[in-house]
Amino acid sequence: CMVSVLLAGLPRPAAAVDPAVDAAKKARLLLTLTRFAQWPGTPAPGEPLRLCVAQRSEPVLRSMLALQGQSVNGRAVVVQQKAPWDNCHVLYIHASAEGGDALPKSLADNATLTVGDAAGFINQGGMVQLLMANDALRFDVDLGAVHRARLGLSSQAMNLARRVRN
Repeated sequence: CMVSVLLAGLPRPAAAVDPAVDAAKKARLLLTLTRFAQWPGTPAPGEPLRLCVAQRSEPVLRSMLALQGQSVNGRAVVVQQKAPWDNCHVLYIHASAEGGDALPKSLADNATLTVGDAAGFINQGGMVQLLMANDALRFDVDLGAVHRARLGLSSQAMNLARRVRN
């Protein structure tokens, strides 16, 4: 039939993304990035790594809470769901977070690695932006923002980044 021939030439719509699967992938990537980060000073013995989550998404919350107790460079991950955010080692700001666009700049003077998935996140002062590129979860880094916060990201993480901005 002629309609079938015409439709065959059209691009197929992208497959729907399952929010729970998407959130789980982002949580795993966040944990991996955290392993490549360096904070100023030496943590006290037994000091946990505080991973904070700003979000209004049940799948994101479930995926991040699953990281509770994981180990990052010998430190147990403790997940914090509510402000204040200034005691966080890592703050994941999901696109659903209320006031999320202002959070990176509000923490610019803290040694807090800010990671988000909203469009333009690094243009709003964020350090690492998670995004889909060629059907794969990737990340961009604003190395200047990372260094201003007295943080470091290993060269291994930089090599995995899609784009690094100084």
